Amino acid sequence: METFWAIVLVGGVIFYFLNKAGNAKVAEQQRQARLARQDVAFKTSARQIPAKRKASAKPPVKKSATKSPTKKPPTPVSKNRPSGWTPSYDGPMFARPGEKSQLFSYASFSGIYDLDAPYSLIDFETSGFQPGSARILEVAVIKIDASGNILDEFTTLINPEDGNVGRTDIHQITLGMVKNAPRLSEMVGDLIKILDSSIVVAHNARFEENFLESAFREVGIKHPLMPTIDTLWLSRQVLDLPNYKLATVIDEFGYDFEDAHTALGDVRAMANVLPEMLALGKGITFPSELLKSPSYAATGKVLPRKSNA
Repeated sequence: METFWAIVLVGGVIFYFLNKAGNAKVAEQQRQARLARQDVAFKTSARQIPAKRKASAKPPVKKSATKSPTKKPPTPVSKNRPSGWTPSYDGPMFARPGEKSQLFSYASFSGIYDLDAPYSLIDFETSGFQPGSARILEVAVIKIDASGNILDEFTTLINPEDGNVGRTDIHQITLGMVKNAPRLSEMVGDLIKILDSSIVVAHNARFEENFLESAFREVGIKHPLMPTIDTLWLSRQVLDLPNYKLATVIDEFGYDFEDAHTALGDVRAMANVLPEMLALGKGITFPSELLKSPSYAATGKVLPRKSNA
């Protein structure tokens, strides 16, 4: 009997140590697997982060996004893309490259017409996201040549006529600021005048197209298709960035973004970087010709936002 219990005791001790060793082996395998996953995640995130520019002896001084910034030669700032990187541009709110829409005909690298014309960069601040339920509160346009020289500039606040200015915390426009501003019908002639015979440029241009087409329709203007470059699309083709918000694109080229979420601040910032993006994205073409805008009486009535004066 004693021999039996001795055998049971020895067997139990052996089973304990074998089980402990087995658990240790499993734990080690799990640890190795965890480390392998962390290593893969680290390498993946490293590939997604754009290459940092070389450090200089002095910290870089950002240029201010003003009317006449010091121009620098265009450089491929994101040339070190990860292997297999491909530009993407998709989503229900985005226009397709080469698309002929209600008002805009969108640029691509496989269009028909290679146009030589000035660029009119346009931005709206609105009381909402859809023209059916929102109104334009502010518009700004800067017309430049391919080198970035400013040819003309136009900006004004607009009276929405419905007493609604939407999210003041975003665009900083109050009802008092637009009370004495021109109505849409009073400024659309001046807007057409600066846009005439130029290539339209906007960041996420579908938004500007929706409101501009609605504005033209409201005053009875039938405008031909307007060749357009969407800088959201273009930036995705030539830059590798964590996101393609306008502020991120501006920062990539080394400019400060002044007066963000004001119409004039946005187009001034875009005007600084557009020549460099065009140099990186050679071969842009359009699905339609550039036709002259219809005539509409310009009143000259404007009320610019004071912070952009």
